[in-house]
Amino acid sequence: MRISLIGAELEENLGLRYMAAALEKRGHDVDIVLFAAASEIPDVVQRVLTFAPAIAGLSMVFTGRGREFCSLAGALRQGGYHGHVIGGGHFASLNCERILQDFPAFDSIALGEGEELMCALADNLSDLRRVSGLCYRQADATITTNPSKGNPDDLDALAFPKRMGFHKYFDKPIASVLTSRGCWRDCAFCSINAWYAQGGGRKFRIRSIDSIVAELCELYFQHGVRIFNFQDDNFFLPNPQQAAQRFTQLRDRLQERGMEQIAIAVKARPDSITRESISVLDELGLFRVFLGVENASESALRNLNRKSSVAEILNALAILNDYGVHVAYNLLMFEPDTTMADLLINLRFMERHIENPFNFCRAEAYAGTGLETKLRSEGRLLGDYFGFDYRLRDPQCEAFHQIANYAFFNRNFSDYGLHYFNMQVDFYYQLLRRFQPTLVTQSLRAAVRNFIKLTNLDTYECLCGIYDFVEHCDPEDQSHLRGFSAQMRERIDNRSRDLLMRGERILNALETSHGRQSPVEVPEFTAWQRPAPPAPVNTLDPLGLTPTPIPYDVFRARMEAEQQEAVAAS
Repeated sequence: MRISLIGAELEENLGLRYMAAALEKRGHDVDIVLFAAASEIPDVVQRVLTFAPAIAGLSMVFTGRGREFCSLAGALRQGGYHGHVIGGGHFASLNCERILQDFPAFDSIALGEGEELMCALADNLSDLRRVSGLCYRQADATITTNPSKGNPDDLDALAFPKRMGFHKYFDKPIASVLTSRGCWRDCAFCSINAWYAQGGGRKFRIRSIDSIVAELCELYFQHGVRIFNFQDDNFFLPNPQQAAQRFTQLRDRLQERGMEQIAIAVKARPDSITRESISVLDELGLFRVFLGVENASESALRNLNRKSSVAEILNALAILNDYGVHVAYNLLMFEPDTTMADLLINLRFMERHIENPFNFCRAEAYAGTGLETKLRSEGRLLGDYFGFDYRLRDPQCEAFHQIANYAFFNRNFSDYGLHYFNMQVDFYYQLLRRFQPTLVTQSLRAAVRNFIKLTNLDTYECLCGIYDFVEHCDPEDQSHLRGFSAQMRERIDNRSRDLLMRGERILNALETSHGRQSPVEVPEFTAWQRPAPPAPVNTLDPLGLTPTPIPYDVFRARMEAEQQEAVAAS
């Protein structure tokens, strides 16, 4: 049977690739179709129609792209596709009945992990009652859900994910790998718990060292992979001693198999980080840790149900910085009950930890999360399942969030935003340090560290300016807020241009050093002088303070349209 699997490819989409491997093992012909933006819908439809699959599976993980996938399903039908359309992933699963009610293009929604379910669907396409964990529309148009038998316990029994080529950094292929599935915490902003509860079975499971080593060796020796991006929700185990033992076994086994000169990136909670574990991972090739800091206020950490403390965050940062790896983190500075005191605490945290790349945003209320439950029970939940919204309880904090969200839009949320670029520069530097340490001069190191700090300091300074404004403003004075927001955005965008140019010079020096196999000095920086056009604000409420919330995809599209108009006008 032919089956199309359609989804995003920010990095390797392991969900699609694991399902493809399971289906191909059963003799099916699978085509993985990458779908990155709404503009690609016609091409995706044409590819599916040409392949003529019996099943088209849509990987609907992210809420922000939910409407695009629903539009794709409708476009498939309009284009003449008559096969079975199934959605899966966190967004689709946690809104399964709503999607089937609102979008007749879908035949079913998968609940939980997809390997066994998709194989069962292929075997029982004519009788959906036999497919466990499937929510579907019956012949009489009623929607029903088959009980799930739970996600598989034995991850070792799964076929390795299908590989389709690899991205490269410094000519070194990078591959995404999972050593576990699920998470052992229950954060209020995360939908993992709800998704696994819906799918059934144990929430957190790990692969054996034998299975991990076998996959890594296959990637290393057969595909030349040298950089491994571990996509586990948390690469560590709940017990720190057991985690250190597991990493030691992995290191020793890989060394025994002759795997040398590799680099690894992981995700971790602060309460997982110990010197013993990081020492072992450093020997294995650790160069990047995305650390789940989330917030620097004890009260906010409790509100977010993080089950970790500020002391653990500080300890984790101290350990990781001692080892000199690339540490990046995100601050959920804004949550429903944020106070001005909480914001000030987070600003002080930025000031004292200016050496690590970071970004900041609001804690969003996704379907099935503790935040959604809380806000719904308090009557504060706005929007719909394509993008729940809310207002912060404190009017001054809400004004701060709206101003920062608008003023930092390009720096925080653009695909080429300064904060992401800041992380990229350090990412490349750390890879060069891992693979070719003789090319890393002290001047190059200083340029990288200085760029990171300059970027962070500029963000910190601008946020402090917003804090001072909000502390003394009337949050009901929309005209005053809009005027200040426009001024702050112009200021931030102008500064971002200079910082991006500085960062590009450093990135070019890093890439040139690798290409020439000899150290290259960073050229002297000269600031860009052409003044930027003022950001137009008359066509859109820049703060989103409307009677009904603006969906994020609409907000982003309007911001990009404004930016294009400003460029054209200049």
